[in-house]
Amino acid sequence: MRRPPACRGRLALLLCCFVAVCARASQPAVEPPPGNIAMADLPCGGLASRSLARLTLLDSAAYVLCSNPLLGQALQLVNEQQAGVALAESAYRPRFSAAAELSGNRIPSSDSSAGSLRSSATASLGVSWVLYDAGLRDANLSQSRWLRDSAVAAQQNATLTALNDALRLYAEAATASARLDALRDAEVVAQQSLRAAQAKHEALVGSLGERLQAQTALAQATLDRVRGEGAWLTARGMLALAMGLNADQPLGLADVDAAFDGLTAPVPDAQWIAQTRLAHPRLRSARADVQALKARLQAIQAEDGPSVSMGLGVASTRDLRSAGGRLDPRLSGSLYASIPIFNGPEQRAREGQVLAQIASREAALNQAERDVEADLWRNARLLETETQNFQSAKLLLSAATQSYEIAFGRYKAGVGSILELLATQNALSAARSQLVQAQLGLGQARLRLAVAAGQTPGFSNAPGDNKKPP
Repeated sequence: MRRPPACRGRLALLLCCFVAVCARASQPAVEPPPGNIAMADLPCGGLASRSLARLTLLDSAAYVLCSNPLLGQALQLVNEQQAGVALAESAYRPRFSAAAELSGNRIPSSDSSAGSLRSSATASLGVSWVLYDAGLRDANLSQSRWLRDSAVAAQQNATLTALNDALRLYAEAATASARLDALRDAEVVAQQSLRAAQAKHEALVGSLGERLQAQTALAQATLDRVRGEGAWLTARGMLALAMGLNADQPLGLADVDAAFDGLTAPVPDAQWIAQTRLAHPRLRSARADVQALKARLQAIQAEDGPSVSMGLGVASTRDLRSAGGRLDPRLSGSLYASIPIFNGPEQRAREGQVLAQIASREAALNQAERDVEADLWRNARLLETETQNFQSAKLLLSAATQSYEIAFGRYKAGVGSILELLATQNALSAARSQLVQAQLGLGQARLRLAVAAGQTPGFSNAPGDNKKPP
């Protein structure tokens, strides 16, 4: 008999409701992706409005990070692994399929040479769903999440590497700029000494030898200044290229006091070191790689277990040759169970391969922990040394300035020699250079300690989600 339309509607509705409830119950708990330093976290959009005449370290670092192709590659790797997580989550959901078929056939008849022609149209809706897989989907999802976490940590580590490169180039440019300023000051001082020697020579109270010595000192100061200008142009071009600009782009650096503005060094105590070992991107990436391989081992072990899946389908066929052709609905269902047998050697070989990889990654993790601790210790001691050097350089400059002023006054008064004046002049120039170097060294030490701890001062510092995926 022909099934009433209401019955067909109730049958399809019952099937769809059952599938929807089961699919909702099978959804895995979705975790948000761990925080990472994305390109959106960097002030790339506002770089054009920044002046290139007084660049600070963070300004130049923003340029370097926004134009670094390796960071873009690392970000795409994060997106790839995030897509892998979504793919693993889709394994929990049932799979739907729809099909339509239009068929025709001719049946020969003994009473007629033409025979009879039959044609029909069939539409079907099917769903398949894995009910049990011995934990294979859970293991695959866990592996995908750990690989995503590893990619996020690798991106943060790439950011630290780019920041280190920015620090090196900026420090080289700042050193060359500061040295050039000191050489220019030394040239001005040498000109001042030459004018004093010429005045004494013209007044017949100074010798020609003193004037020649002052001229020689000025020539040497001018030569050093020219060399300093060449070093500054080279360092400036390298920094401009790293910032994504032309090598001949005019750049100006901020004063040394403002170049490292906003940088604070952490206190390297035991608690801070313990937190650093947990949050450092390099270590997080290594740990995530180990956990991903352990999840892979669980997936291989689950593949050797049983699996159960089910399938449901609804179809309806209509005869197109008859004017009042009826609909012939059908409902089908299946339950499929699979148990692997006789694959022990292959299973043990695959497990042994993954176990060896886990041991290798754990050894790499131990080495990375030692390297991070060594970097922390070295940079913490460097910060202490640079802090003391800065204090000593300030005292040295104060003493050298007083010595030069006294020697210059004595020379003008006729009671001092040109050798004494030139000696204090050179000491003053060296003291100024040492103070600038100490300021740069202190700023670099602060930033290097922060970078060694896995921090990116001045940018987003999302430590990442250290929770283990289910």
